[in-house]
Amino acid sequence: MLNSARIELHLHLDGSFNLKWAYEKSLMRGVIPAGTSFVDYYNLLFANNAKPHNVSITKFDLTCNILQCQEDLSEATYDLVRRLHDQGIWYAEIRFASQQHQKNGLTQLEALQAVIAGAQQAMNDCPGIRIGIINCMMHKGEDAYSNWEENLETIHVTKQMLGKGAVGIDLAGFENNGDFRAYAPLFQEARDLGIPYTMHAGEMGIGEHVMDALDMGAWRIGHGVNCLQKEEYLSRVLETQIPLEVCVTSNVKRTMNYAEHAVLTLLEKGANVTLNSDNMMFARTNLMNEHAQLKMLGVSDETLLQCTRNAIRAAFCEEETRQWLTGRLNQYLENYQQKEGTEYDTL
Repeated sequence: MLNSARIELHLHLDGSFNLKWAYEKSLMRGVIPAGTSFVDYYNLLFANNAKPHNVSITKFDLTCNILQCQEDLSEATYDLVRRLHDQGIWYAEIRFASQQHQKNGLTQLEALQAVIAGAQQAMNDCPGIRIGIINCMMHKGEDAYSNWEENLETIHVTKQMLGKGAVGIDLAGFENNGDFRAYAPLFQEARDLGIPYTMHAGEMGIGEHVMDALDMGAWRIGHGVNCLQKEEYLSRVLETQIPLEVCVTSNVKRTMNYAEHAVLTLLEKGANVTLNSDNMMFARTNLMNEHAQLKMLGVSDETLLQCTRNAIRAAFCEEETRQWLTGRLNQYLENYQQKEGTEYDTL
């Protein structure tokens, strides 16, 4: 069977723990009361799945509260990269928000360095995978000005580590609070500093945010699926070929009806789709499952392969890594074709 589930561009560290590790660390760090059972912890993490986004997003408080020292940040990142390697992933961009890990005195720079160190150690132990770290600005409070200074610091510490493990920035959190365009000066600062950026937009009900993200010069858009709300939104997404970081299971988990997800229409219309898992623990998925679910709906191997090609082109990696990924994919396809007698175009 062709396996093109190789490139992961949208993956949150604090949503992709090993569940048992998270439970044991939560007990150790006092995040949950002593004596909390594993079953009760599971219910704490997943009970919000059927609630609105602005409520269910608070589940990340439980996991972020674990990662308040460099040791745990590095350990969590190391474990995630090892698991990605074991799944056959060749390249992944892991995102987290350095400003969310300062409760015990860490600076944003120290938090970012700890995540990079964990990723680097895992790459040393697993030379078949390469990792880039995306540092997230956050939607917090009523509007963009609620944590402006924290977001500005996120940009500057990312610049310090750009090319040293960090590859870009993001804007995450509850996107419906305040004026989305108010973040424009922050992204202009990132652009002036030469930092690539993506942003969560058009996931939580407002398709116009996809247009805002395009106007703010996004390299990619996280999710973006609500561009289907208006024909003019979709037309611009198709015209610009902005890469969309689509995370199907994460967005259908309330109903588990994959057939109703926008990805089928986006693929049919020719959007620049990449497939991602978003939060492997919270969504209870991985990239292989994302490909498998779409294949069950009739999406062809060639279309899934094109999503992987799109991801290679859209990655925030250096050109040497992009060429390494291209060569590896081409070699994999050549070997597969010789074995199966099926032809696929190489990059």
